[in-house]
Amino acid sequence: MHEFSTELTFIADPGHGWLRVPLVDIAVMGIETAISNYSFIDGHFAYLEEDADCAVYLKALAECRQIKPTIEEEVREHFSRNRPRFGDAQFSPEFWDKLRS
Repeated sequence: MHEFSTELTFIADPGHGWLRVPLVDIAVMGIETAISNYSFIDGHFAYLEEDADCAVYLKALAECRQIKPTIEEEVREHFSRNRPRFGDAQFSPEFWDKLRS
């Protein structure tokens, strides 16, 4: 059984914020299609946009388990938005299926 992350990081710059979560958590919960293209993917992590996608993840996480994660805040002068986005072609259903297995 998959163990969801218990410690997450909320990254904020002067313009916006994102919750950094493991991609595998998103895949296991099957919520990848509910995440907008305002969120980013980088390596093994997703950076979920604060206005909607963060709430989608936290709601799904609450439905999967009883314990709330600890969320630490990290403020940066600049958060790079030059990352792949949800919905980009390389993140096909096969990509998500591979993470689930």
